[in-house]
Amino acid sequence: MPEVAFIVAAMGVLFLVMRQNYLLFHLCAELFAVVVSVSIFMIAWNTRETNQSPFLAFVGLSLPAVALLDLLHSVAFQGMNVIGEGSPNLATELWIAARYVQAAIFLAAPLLAETRLRTGDVLLVQAGVMAISLLAIFTFDIMPDCYIPGLGLSPFKVGSEYVISGMAALSCLLLIRRRRQFDPGVYGLTLAGFALLIPQEMVFTLYNDPHGLLNAAGHFIKILSFYLLYKAIAVTALKNPYDLAFYRMRRSEEALRDHLGGLESLIATRTGELRESEGRWRALLECSNDWFWETDARGRFTSLSPRAEESTGRGGAELLGFTHADLLDTGRPPEDFPALAEALRRREPFRRLTFPLASPGGSTRWVLVSGMPRHDADGTFLGYRGTTSDITGRRQAAEAAQQKQTMAALGSLVGGLAHEINNLLQPIIGLSELALGRVGEDAKLRLYLNAVHESGLKARDIMRDVLQFARVEVTESPPGDLEEAVRSAVQLATPSLSAGLRVSTRVGTGLAPVTITATELTQVLLNLIQNANDAMPDGGALTIAADGVAVREPDASRRQIAEGAYIRLTVADTGCGMDEQTRQRVFDPFFTTKPVGKGTGLGLSVVYGIVRNGGGDILVDSAPGRGTTFIIDLPVAHAGATGETTHGMAVHGEGAGR
Repeated sequence: MPEVAFIVAAMGVLFLVMRQNYLLFHLCAELFAVVVSVSIFMIAWNTRETNQSPFLAFVGLSLPAVALLDLLHSVAFQGMNVIGEGSPNLATELWIAARYVQAAIFLAAPLLAETRLRTGDVLLVQAGVMAISLLAIFTFDIMPDCYIPGLGLSPFKVGSEYVISGMAALSCLLLIRRRRQFDPGVYGLTLAGFALLIPQEMVFTLYNDPHGLLNAAGHFIKILSFYLLYKAIAVTALKNPYDLAFYRMRRSEEALRDHLGGLESLIATRTGELRESEGRWRALLECSNDWFWETDARGRFTSLSPRAEESTGRGGAELLGFTHADLLDTGRPPEDFPALAEALRRREPFRRLTFPLASPGGSTRWVLVSGMPRHDADGTFLGYRGTTSDITGRRQAAEAAQQKQTMAALGSLVGGLAHEINNLLQPIIGLSELALGRVGEDAKLRLYLNAVHESGLKARDIMRDVLQFARVEVTESPPGDLEEAVRSAVQLATPSLSAGLRVSTRVGTGLAPVTITATELTQVLLNLIQNANDAMPDGGALTIAADGVAVREPDASRRQIAEGAYIRLTVADTGCGMDEQTRQRVFDPFFTTKPVGKGTGLGLSVVYGIVRNGGGDILVDSAPGRGTTFIIDLPVAHAGATGETTHGMAVHGEGAGR
C-alpha cells in the first residue's frame, strides 16, 4: 500500500507540473524512462557472469539503444530548441524509432529465454540498430515524416503505432506460453510492463497537439510501464539476488518435480497395464489344457502351474524339487524319454516328446513335453522353461480308432471264414457219428473215428466263439439287469476259481437296465472273471463294481460313443498285470499270452464286440506288477425298450445298439 500511495502521489505531482509547464513534464517523463533503462543495463552488465536468466540479461543489455533514442527525443521535442529546428516531426521520428527498438527487444526476449548470448554480440547488434536509426533520421533523411504541421500525425506514424502494438501483443503471448520459465513475481511485472506498451501506443495514434492531454496520457502510461520493468528486473535483482542467481536451479527443480509427477503417473499407468496383462495371462494359464513349469540348472522343478495336479495327482508344491526322471513311469516303455534326457543333458531345446507319466493311482497316463533353456544376460544357464500336455485322452482315442478298424476288418474276415469252416465241419461231425454206429468191433477204427468226431466238435465250439465275435444276426431280449448279471456270473464262475481268489462286489442299488442283453452281460463278466483268475494262479483279490455315470463332451466324441447316461462296470484284479504292448493288443482276435492249447484268444475279442455293438466302450488299465482293471461303460436302455442289439464288426461304433 505505501508503494501504491507513492506512485499515485508522484503521478499527481507530474500532472500538476504538466498543467503548469508541459515541457518540464515531458522532460521528467522521458528522463525517468532513460534512467530506468540505464539502471537496468548497469545491473545486467555487472551481473552478466552470475545472472542465471538469459531473458533478463538480454533485456537489460539491449536497453541502452532505447535510452539513447528516448534522450534524443526529449531534447528534440518542440519548444526545447536543443537540436533540430524545433519541428515536432524530428521528435516524433525519434519516438517511433525508439518504440520499434523497444518492441523488437520485447518480442525477441521470450524467444531467447533459454539462449545465453554473448554480451559482445548483443552490444554489437544494438550499436548497429542505433547507427541505422540515427543515419536514417539525421544524415540521409530517409525516415518518413511522422508529424506534419497543420495536418497532424502522418499515416506512417499511425500505422507504425499499430505495428508496434501488434509486436507488443505478440511478445505478451510468447511470454505467457513460457511463464513456467520465470519466477512468478518477475513474470507478472514483466508481462504488465510489456502489455502497457499497447495502450501507450494506441493513445499516441489519437493526438493532434504534441503538448495536448492525449500526448500526456501516453507518457503517463510509459512511466508506469518502465516502472514495472524496473520493479521486475532492477529491484528484484537488488533485493532478491538469490532468486536470480538460483533461477535456473529452481526452474530445473520444478521441471524435475513435474517430470517425477509425470513419471509417477506413467508408472501407475504401466503398473495397471502390467496387472491387467498379468491377470489376462493368469486367466489363460488357468483355462489352458497344458501346465507350465520351470526348472533350475540341475533340472529340478522350481515352479509349476496348478494344472499339473490334474495330470500327476499331486499338487504343484509337492513336485517342487522333482525332476522329469521322477515323473517317468518305469513300468511302461519310456517312448521318447531317452531323447528328453539327452536334450536336458546337452541343454538343448526339445519339442513334443512323449513319455508315460507315473501317477499315485497307478492309472495309465501319457504326457507331451516341450521346453527351452533359460539363460541370464551373461549367458549363464539357469534351467528350463516349458509346457506339458496330458495326451492320455488323445492316445486312448487313437487306440480306440485303431482297435475299431482292426476289429472291423478281422470281424468281416473271420465271420465269413467261420461260416465256410462250419459248412465243412457239418459233414465231418455228422458222417463221423454215422461211421461210429457202423464200425462194429474194430477198436482201432473206433478210436480213430472218435478222435475225428471230438476234433470236429472242438472246432465247432471254436467257430461258435468266432461267430459270437462277428455275428450279424439280430436278437431281441429284455435289457440286461446288471445287478442280476453280476450275481449270476459270480455264482457260475465260483466253482472253477482258484482257492485263494477273493471276489467282492459293489453294485449300486436301483441301477437302470443297459442296452445289451442279460445273457451278453453274463458272458462278458464270465470272460473277465476267467481272465482275472488266470492272472492270479496263487490267489488275489477280484473286485466287481458298478454305478451310474454321465458321459459328456468332449469325452464322448473322443471315445466314439453317444453323450448321455451310462452304467460303469469295473472289473479289477491284483494279478501280474500286462506290459504296454500286451495291453494294446488285448482285444485282438486270436491274441493270447497263454500256452498253446490253453486258450483261443477270442474271449476278450468277444467281450469287446458285445460292448461296442451295444453302444458302449471298454478300456483297460494295466501295468506289470500292478494288476489289471477293465472299465466298461454301457448305455442306459430307454424305458420300455427291449435289449435289441445289432452285432457284427461292420456296424459297431456306428451307433448300433440301443
